[in-house]
Amino acid sequence: MDITHAFLYIFDDPDWMVKSLITAVTAIVATLLLPMLIGFVAWAALLGYGVDIIRNVRDGKARPLPEWENYGDKIAKGGNVLVAIIVYNLPNLLLSFCLLTAQGVLGDTLGLLVTLFCLLPFLLVYNLMTWPMLVVGVIRFSDTYRTGEFFRFGDLFNTARHNGSLTIQWMIFAWLANLGLLFVNVFPVVGWLLSAALTIPVQAHLIGQYALAFHDDKAKPKRRS
Repeated sequence: MDITHAFLYIFDDPDWMVKSLITAVTAIVATLLLPMLIGFVAWAALLGYGVDIIRNVRDGKARPLPEWENYGDKIAKGGNVLVAIIVYNLPNLLLSFCLLTAQGVLGDTLGLLVTLFCLLPFLLVYNLMTWPMLVVGVIRFSDTYRTGEFFRFGDLFNTARHNGSLTIQWMIFAWLANLGLLFVNVFPVVGWLLSAALTIPVQAHLIGQYALAFHDDKAKPKRRS
């Protein structure tokens, strides 16, 4: 896997400026308007764009950055990914809701902090297990476009575990990429635009590299076009 290439491949595309600008605007809309329907639609479009990148990288295309077209198709594909992300994060969301509710009712900050620290190890283990499972699900979904791929939990876990060293390498690279993009956000306006334009393409390319390298016994021999 090559984390540097995950950043630089974007600039190999002759239309990278236009594509990156559309990605940045969509990401900003998705972030600012998330509580509203348009925010969720924008996130679905971004995730669908990421699915296309993963598929292109896995197919070995020299310029895997896709065109921003067929928006309905991207939203439909990304909507499935968004639903899967929400389902996988239900324990995190439920815990956050319970803690906020309890703090409002009880007002016992110390007790809530103790409870939080007791639950943190569980959440850490849960997220370390499910994060690779979700990504393997995304890879399989990019092959078949079947929502059920996200919820074959046993197969997903076994695939991530059987490719343990590669899975760990991908997790480290994904974390380092996020750290770099977070640092870029320190710079107002320009940094925010760069981060918005790069986050999905970089992370999707890393997932595509992961998909190219790992062994998946459950991979489908034929893909839906």
